[in-house]
Amino acid sequence: MEYIHSLPDGTKLAVWEERNQVMALGFPFRRGMGAVVLARDVLKDLTSTVFRGSVYYACHSLEHRILFGAAGEGQPTAILSDPSDERHYSALSLLEWKEELYLFFRAKSRLGKSWELKAMRPLAGREVKTLWEGLSETAEPVYAAGEKLVILADGKVCTWDGKQPPEKGELLRLGTGQKARDAILKLETENRQYKAQAEILVKKHESKLQEIKKQYDELAAYAAELQQEGKRWREKYYKKH
Repeated sequence: MEYIHSLPDGTKLAVWEERNQVMALGFPFRRGMGAVVLARDVLKDLTSTVFRGSVYYACHSLEHRILFGAAGEGQPTAILSDPSDERHYSALSLLEWKEELYLFFRAKSRLGKSWELKAMRPLAGREVKTLWEGLSETAEPVYAAGEKLVILADGKVCTWDGKQPPEKGELLRLGTGQKARDAILKLETENRQYKAQAEILVKKHESKLQEIKKQYDELAAYAAELQQEGKRWREKYYKKH
């Protein structure tokens, strides 16, 4: 997988997988700067995202460990280990949701007959939670982050508020495959539009408050001037009498 991330300072960082390595390259290009190696001995499942101004990434190593790190902050660390490859970790996905960084992934069940969808916060405790059990081997989850996290897999929908157990939905009427993906991506787009509209309203409200504060400050300053002027007139009056 390849990713291009926009950073707060206006630059961009490309992150990709090449010859069992995770590579990164910043641009616009600067003389003497080239691609750097973020991680070695990579097997598959590269995922990366921007969180609080830094680019974080995760991948599956050749030693069947899940590596996690941040670009420019040294070598990644192993946050999950499966040396015998019994759990078959796969389908990694880093996602910012509710101001937290989450890593979602699949793992084979203990009995080895089905798959489970799991989640952890790699920057906060790393407790692993099971969100969905009984998935097929071919289930490739799709996520839409809103007030609730909406997950599509096996043609079914699951919603999670981050605290209570996930709620399972009915089979999607649109069926599986691309149509189902389009439906959930549309939901994600609508959620982003709603957030953008909410931000505009907040900015308008803040602008109004600032204008009111400005008017108040001007009136307060004028009142102070009047008070000083009244004081001067009183002093003049008492001097004459």
